[in-house]
Amino acid sequence: MPVDPNDVVRVLAVGLSLFGLLGCEKEKPLVRVDPPAPSVRAVASAGPAVKVEIPELAIRAGTTTTVKVAWSSPAGTAVNEDAPFRVRWNRSDGLADAPADVKATGSHAMDGFTVQVAPTPGTPNAVLTGEIDLVVCDVATHAVCVPVKRSLELGFVVVKDGPTEAKVTIPLPQAKGG
Repeated sequence: MPVDPNDVVRVLAVGLSLFGLLGCEKEKPLVRVDPPAPSVRAVASAGPAVKVEIPELAIRAGTTTTVKVAWSSPAGTAVNEDAPFRVRWNRSDGLADAPADVKATGSHAMDGFTVQVAPTPGTPNAVLTGEIDLVVCDVATHAVCVPVKRSLELGFVVVKDGPTEAKVTIPLPQAKGG
């Protein structure tokens, strides 16, 4: 007796649906979660880091030097106190110890941050490189916030009578409300 192709399709469909009912638990309903409405408007994305070139700093041989990293921002722009602030050191050459990475909020870095460096005994030069992530906003309304990523390379010259404190300044972009 000839087989009707439509009968084969119906049998397969019934079999697959029975297999699905017997072999699986009932699916849970999908729940839609809408993201919260943004409170600020970002005008730039955190793309590749902007490299900041700093002239070599003199540091004292045989001891720790405190390096103050400060910000230079245009009028009306400041570090966002509530946004994440992060420094990740990714290279340390000629230093006795690599500094610890920093994870905090902008409130801990409103005016910058400090890093302690001590040269390895007998080394004439040292290098410390890292990535800095923070957010700057317009101070009037916080309507515009800009994520900032900077690649920082600090080169050091080890000097017998060098300073135990040094300062570098990193320029930040303007965040201006429209």
